[in-house]
Amino acid sequence: MKVLRSEGIIIIAILIVASVLRFWNLFNIPFTYDEFSALFRTQYDSFSEMISKGARVDGHPVGIQVFLYYYTKLVGFNEGWVKLPFILAGIASVYLIWRIGREWFSPQVGLLSAATIAFMHYTIVYSQIARPYGSGFFFTLLMLLGWSRIVLAKNEIHWKNYVYFILGASLCMYNHHFSALMAVLTGFLGLFFVHGKVLRNYIIAGFIIAALYIPHIEIFFHQLGLGGIGQWLNKPTPTFFYDYLKYIFHFSKFTAIFFGVMVLFGFAQSIIQKKIQLRRVHLIALVLGILPAAIGYVYSVKVAPLLQFSVLLFSFPMLVLLAFSVFEKAGKIQTYILTGLWSLMLLYSLIVVRQHYNYFYRSPYQESMKEIQAFSESYPVDSTVVLCNFRPEITEFYKTKYNITPNLHFTNPDSIKELKKLHQLLSDEKYRYLILAKTNENQPWLFALTREYFSKVLKDKNYNQGSCFIMSRGGEASYSNYFFSSICHYDSLSSGTWIFDNARIVNDTLGSRSVLKIDSLVQFESTLVQPLKGLVKSKNCIVDATVWVFVPDSIVGEALWVASIESDTGAVVWCASTINSNSVPINKWVPASVSVFIPDMKEIPFDKILKVYLFNSAKSTFYIRNAFAGIRTGNDAVYWITYGLMK
Repeated sequence: MKVLRSEGIIIIAILIVASVLRFWNLFNIPFTYDEFSALFRTQYDSFSEMISKGARVDGHPVGIQVFLYYYTKLVGFNEGWVKLPFILAGIASVYLIWRIGREWFSPQVGLLSAATIAFMHYTIVYSQIARPYGSGFFFTLLMLLGWSRIVLAKNEIHWKNYVYFILGASLCMYNHHFSALMAVLTGFLGLFFVHGKVLRNYIIAGFIIAALYIPHIEIFFHQLGLGGIGQWLNKPTPTFFYDYLKYIFHFSKFTAIFFGVMVLFGFAQSIIQKKIQLRRVHLIALVLGILPAAIGYVYSVKVAPLLQFSVLLFSFPMLVLLAFSVFEKAGKIQTYILTGLWSLMLLYSLIVVRQHYNYFYRSPYQESMKEIQAFSESYPVDSTVVLCNFRPEITEFYKTKYNITPNLHFTNPDSIKELKKLHQLLSDEKYRYLILAKTNENQPWLFALTREYFSKVLKDKNYNQGSCFIMSRGGEASYSNYFFSSICHYDSLSSGTWIFDNARIVNDTLGSRSVLKIDSLVQFESTLVQPLKGLVKSKNCIVDATVWVFVPDSIVGEALWVASIESDTGAVVWCASTINSNSVPINKWVPASVSVFIPDMKEIPFDKILKVYLFNSAKSTFYIRNAFAGIRTGNDAVYWITYGLMK
């Protein structure tokens, strides 16, 4: 394959920049949760135990897990060394897509495709994660390179092309079920294009690939029966593909428009110059680019959800090749200019718009534990409590890495079965400081609850998929970080949008304040109705509502402290905090908090109504005081990896 000098210089430059982008600060790229999960499943005494307890229970083929099992015995759990093979695979993929684009279409298509794979966040981030994505991307392209030389360029049939095809396809089968799907579709598609002696050799190659997969067949059917990831992944809707496009183009309208204009320009130029010619490679790229997504979508809707952006990575290069095929006959100078401009656009949106090196390099696990370590060096350990919902093994990993003192009290709120035990911990006066380290928002009310005990927020840090708050005791909460707040003290002077029965006001002589008595005659009480128009302007907002509760005796049944967002047709979102014998201590004033996590809503509730109220479903007797409802700005990066920054 003859490569022009200028083309060779450009592809070398692309590979160098691609390497810099992926190797940047290599040994400080933190592990993701999925990486931790895989690494912890390598810690078994024998290979057979690792397969039975660490690989079969996962939803992926065992190839990468087996690799990590042996590889970590050499390099340990060092982030840089663990990620290194996957980064190298990502860089090699840039070279392979260039070769494939050049051989399928032309050098022009090869360069534009290589620049896309080199500088796009989609391909960079998954090559920096030690999971079966960057590796599968490389295996798929290796398979396609050998396959196309056998099937499409029969004049270049050589034994090493069969090695590329067999090795790449076999590794795809052991890597990920969607890379395996690409291998199956590619192999089946080739049957329509080969004949005679080539067909015989091709079928033999197929039998070799199938034979190499035999040891994994039992594991495949076992994993098929596990139900996949449908337990936490929602069924996709047609908007999935719109979100996918936004994700691909770095959530940048300018990047998407630039790409669209560039491809339309190439298409129009080809028509005007009568250089457009549809060939079988266009059909192959279309089928292999679209069919995996279609199969994944139908399976996710009809059987079990599994479609994610990550699993479409293996078919993505086919769409790239297809899009840039309009430049197959373009002039070389024009192609070099377009490659440079497109590269600059991707680099700008990667670094400035997507902020990859800001958010991906600052995980909630690592950054929160750094904050905890720094705090423990300046403040008394015996008066500090840490609420950390990280997986225990992750917590221990970073406690060891940052040499955090074992005397610091750590509690995982997810492990607390009865909420009243959390109240006992938070009300313990020996703790003057609280550190709340959280990932995702499975308990968004934790901040509102802990804020009632530790009223001063000393530090508030947000990261990709998590947050860290440092608080201290100091009187009643001021709610200073809420841009909307409403407080009801249940006295004759209380006004505003809270509705309650004044006849139920009684005096708490011990606390010298007004409280509201709830008894069997009360079903609904203390209602706030607040239009959200003009209040909620971003999807990263969180609605918190808290009321202090005093239960004199054990409650039979339960009452609910409710926050809902409603439209004219009913509740859009309904959330409640339970008030019962497991959640509330007896004869003690404690807060009950509930939160509406707006990032999980399908739409921003610009024109909806917030309702907060007490629902005494069990007709129990207790007292309430100091009701509060507020809206605060949450973590705009909580879903950054998939949906970008909240706006």
